[in-house]
Amino acid sequence: MALADYIGKFWAGAEVMYGVIIAMTFTSVLRGYPAVFEIVITRVVYAALFCCIAWGIADGLFYFWERGYIIRRENKIIRFSQSAQENESALSLIGEELDDTILRNIPPENRLLLYQKLVQVLSGVDAREKISPHEAMTIILGTFILSAGAGLIVVIPFFVIHDVEQALLLSNALGILLLFGVGYFRALDRNVLPRVLYGFVSSLIGIFIAGITVVLGG
Repeated sequence: MALADYIGKFWAGAEVMYGVIIAMTFTSVLRGYPAVFEIVITRVVYAALFCCIAWGIADGLFYFWERGYIIRRENKIIRFSQSAQENESALSLIGEELDDTILRNIPPENRLLLYQKLVQVLSGVDAREKISPHEAMTIILGTFILSAGAGLIVVIPFFVIHDVEQALLLSNALGILLLFGVGYFRALDRNVLPRVLYGFVSSLIGIFIAGITVVLGG
């Protein structure tokens, strides 16, 4: 299974955006300093890359922790559904899980009927297995690759181009292209034009966040 199967397509794309924004925040400090010492450039670039790596690992651990929590909660609902005395508790937990989804558009009385039917179905379901080492590795390694990979793409021009302004220009272009790609591929519409528009919106949002971070001294 892909990382998106565990944390969702939205958050998988967000990991790429985080990596781009973090790296662009670091590299932006080089703007206006074409004659900066090589050692300074190297430190800034490596700091950006290592921050993306740390972010990817930390996020992976949080997603792993969250998935374990979700599995335990789902098993609790299944266990309550299998006990006639705990059916009300099962309904309450199901409501907590589903009331804040698309089901909020259904009147409460109709939602309750759906939840009662769901309890009946869950009463014949086996409890979910705990998260496997393979799943844990997929989540942690996946977020690491997305965040660190995005950061690497943004900073790599500084390793191959000696002119700071040119490297920064290419770096920003690659970052914006990555932001566009995230928006394009996670758009819900299947038509090209809406995907392109969503890609542009994602790029603008990423640039805005990076700009705010720089202004605030992040």
